[in-house]
Amino acid sequence: MKFTTFTLLSSLFQAWAQVQAPAPAGLGAPISSVDRIYTGDQLSNTITVIDSSTETVLGTISLVSERLSDNLNLQYVHSINSHDLGFPRDGKYIVSLSVTSNTGTVVRTSDNSIVSRVYVDRNPHEAFFAVDNRTLWVGTRGVDSIALVDGLNGTNIEKIPSYGGLGKVLFSPDGMTAYGNHIRVPSLGIIDVESRKHIANTTGLAHTFSSDMILLADGKMLCNSHVSRCIISILDMGAETNHPNFRWVESNNLRVRHYGINESTRVYTQPDPEKPPTYVRSILSTDVQPRGLWSNTDNSRLYVVNEHSDTVDVIDLQNGFRVTKTTRVGQEGQTRIYVAGVGLEGSTDHALLSYNNAAQNKTSSALVTIRSVMGLDMFQVIRGNLKLNTIYDRS
Repeated sequence: MKFTTFTLLSSLFQAWAQVQAPAPAGLGAPISSVDRIYTGDQLSNTITVIDSSTETVLGTISLVSERLSDNLNLQYVHSINSHDLGFPRDGKYIVSLSVTSNTGTVVRTSDNSIVSRVYVDRNPHEAFFAVDNRTLWVGTRGVDSIALVDGLNGTNIEKIPSYGGLGKVLFSPDGMTAYGNHIRVPSLGIIDVESRKHIANTTGLAHTFSSDMILLADGKMLCNSHVSRCIISILDMGAETNHPNFRWVESNNLRVRHYGINESTRVYTQPDPEKPPTYVRSILSTDVQPRGLWSNTDNSRLYVVNEHSDTVDVIDLQNGFRVTKTTRVGQEGQTRIYVAGVGLEGSTDHALLSYNNAAQNKTSSALVTIRSVMGLDMFQVIRGNLKLNTIYDRS
């Protein structure tokens, strides 16, 4: 018993030693050159690494070639379609989930090296490390379970049943309770981390498909977003207990990504958890289809990735909610995370690949294939070296 208690206290101390975002007001450190912003780039199969202090791209971590011809064959053993990112509380690693190859890739943040790669299960969506900074809890939408993985040696540990296609797992501030949302049932699973057993199931959410969720940093409130209908479920978790996020700016503020016609990030304030949020304003994106958002640890900046523009908007939360900079990243960004205290002072690349996501000054070319098939004939066009903002005719 003494060993168990000592181990638990040691784990909790290590987990709380580094404050990560989203963080309560006054606890997070200001932006530092050792903090990093990461984006999961689904089309280019990369993770873009950004120095948060200069808001410049340091380089990319390549998970596999971006050409499908190199991947979809009998010998491919890499990861395809980097979708979402997670991290432990000590910030020593990040995990990338790839939805096509059904794999999880763990990367060491100090040198950007790949630590492990493991097959998890069908359609892994999001994952975070437990309080031990080692065990990954992976939401796998394609099956009715949570995959538990040893992130350091890349082995599967256990599967926890959870009906309804669980998409994401979040942990309470003390790391003792896990919460999971679903895409086929309007419910939230509540799990005891130590026993790995369901202890409660909150039903009656606003809609079946929960695209994402976020937990307030003090653990008292949880927000579920529902992509099929423009509604949000907000659950008061009590003292014991596609991408919203909580920020502390003068009062509790809720930012919810909203894309489509509006192309904006919508801002709500909720100083009283017993009352519904109040709409404040919309922040127009500089580019197309804002998707994921995350803040830094002192809640002074918000970073929004624009999926169909391959950019990240930096929003100043202290001076009028203005977009102060737009940075180009990898192709088709799905998510972004801010991890504090992971880089080395004055570091530049650390084994990162340089990545230029700009149009090349080359002559465009095309291969046209017409095939007679059952029903409509197939008209296939393969083009290369296309230039942005240019109209091409097919004849």
